[in-house]
Amino acid sequence: MSNQIYFDAMKAKGLVDAADLQERSSSLDGTALYAEEDKIPDFAEAVKVRNMLERKAGQKDGFVCRSTAGRVVRLLQVYDREIYLQEPEELPAQWGFVWSTDPDKALPFLSLSASPYAKGDCCTAGGKTWRSKIDTNTWSPGTNLEFWEEVKK
Repeated sequence: MSNQIYFDAMKAKGLVDAADLQERSSSLDGTALYAEEDKIPDFAEAVKVRNMLERKAGQKDGFVCRSTAGRVVRLLQVYDREIYLQEPEELPAQWGFVWSTDPDKALPFLSLSASPYAKGDCCTAGGKTWRSKIDTNTWSPGTNLEFWEEVKK
C-alpha cells in the first residue's frame, strides 16, 4: 500500500517536469533539450494519449517528444495520427529534428533538408562521431572533410 504513495508522487512529479519542459522548450536549443531528454515524452506513448491534431505545432514552440530511435523532434505541422501511422523520421514535413552539440548525445546521421545540422551539431556515422563544421549541413559525414570533423572522445 505505501509503495503506491511513492509511485503516485513520482508520477505526479514526472507530469509536472514534462509540462515544465514543454513550456520552456521554445527557449531551449537541441543541446539543452537532449540534456533533459528524460523529461521528454516518447512519441509512441504520446500518440496513445492525444492525436497529433490536438497538439501544439510550431517552428519554435511545437510539441516536443522523442522518436522511437531516440531523436528529439518538434511538431511543426499537425496531422491525423489515425491516418499517418509512421514515426517522425518518416514524416519530415510534420516534424523538425533537433541535434545536440554534445558528442555523448550524438545519434546516427539523418539527412533531412528540412532539419539540417548546424555548425557544432554532432552525429554518428561509420562507427565514428562527427561534428558539423558548417550550418545547414545535410552532407553525409566522412564524405567531405570540409563539412565534418571527427570528434575524438
